[in-house]
Amino acid sequence: AEPAGRMGATGSKDKLGGSPSMPQMAGGIPGAAGEMQSPELKCAVPVAFRWHHAAQREVYVVGSFSNWQTKIRLRREPETDAYSTVVQIVPGIHQYKFIVDGEWRCAQDQPRCLDSVGNENNCLEVEEAEAPEPEPVEEDMMGKDDPPSPRSSYNCQSVDPDEYIKDPPAMPPHLGLALLNQPPKRAQGTLLSVPNHSTLNHSYICRSLPEGLSAVGMTCRFRGKYVTTVFYSTAPTQ
Repeated sequence: AEPAGRMGATGSKDKLGGSPSMPQMAGGIPGAAGEMQSPELKCAVPVAFRWHHAAQREVYVVGSFSNWQTKIRLRREPETDAYSTVVQIVPGIHQYKFIVDGEWRCAQDQPRCLDSVGNENNCLEVEEAEAPEPEPVEEDMMGKDDPPSPRSSYNCQSVDPDEYIKDPPAMPPHLGLALLNQPPKRAQGTLLSVPNHSTLNHSYICRSLPEGLSAVGMTCRFRGKYVTTVFYSTAPTQ
């Protein structure tokens, strides 16, 4: 009896005809060498098929792993007269059957099961291949070479505690020339002076505001233009 996977789908055994030298890759349609594989085939596992019984001419294996569409030829082993081949199969439960001298056969010495319409097929479960465990790395600290800059080459003197009680260094005087703290120009239409480049992109607090107000300003430059942005807020009372 033919496998149930082909009944009503292909109509006849003629669909299985083809060259016995086609690639031994299940789970898809065989292609030319170098053709990109589907993501499913990348996790395929090699599975060995063996036919231990007599055969006059040739033995093939067909299964659900190739949708019952591809005949894969088994090679005869001269030492044992058995027939075998290795097929890459994606993990899962699969059914298969042998074609021996043109006749569908089920191997009686291999696991068997019945399909949905009562046909007897061989069956197997393919498990995912386990990833190899990484080899432990032995760290021999005694055998390692000294680093190019050993610790003895560094000056690791501790900081003098008196350094923490000294006054901080004085602020560079040019940082106090921000536009925010310059006296206002009384004359109408007077241009502001060009800010010093060292004051750009710094935040400054305005010192000449009535009590209860605070302002923070920043001057930025774009090409030949300067823009000063001032943010006003009510200052918290003491």
